[in-house]
Amino acid sequence: MDTKEAIYHFQYSEKMKSGLIIGINLLEQLLGLKKEEEHYGGRKVLTWYLEALLRELRVAQNVVGLDHYADLERKLMEIIGRIQMSQFEEAQRSFSEAISLATTSCQASMSFLLAKKLL
Repeated sequence: MDTKEAIYHFQYSEKMKSGLIIGINLLEQLLGLKKEEEHYGGRKVLTWYLEALLRELRVAQNVVGLDHYADLERKLMEIIGRIQMSQFEEAQRSFSEAISLATTSCQASMSFLLAKKLL
């Protein structure tokens, strides 16, 4: 791994982690909605947000070129499906798993950058 690759990898992993944290916070807000039409609209907006995050993940895969983003992509698609099916508790668990995947995925690049005293 070279410095440029490590920086890109670290940057995209942190971006995904941040996006997932925003997503789980949006899900918590969705669960607080009482009216059915608000709940339906909230599910749609959250799904759109997660689809945009999925597109960002695919950009990261193209830039960084690492296969381990494939697990995160599958987990993100799982979250979208669970939200569409109103399986909110399962979606929360999947969000936690996805955040762990994003955190783990940047460990090697973070260690590399720390060793180079760039972080």
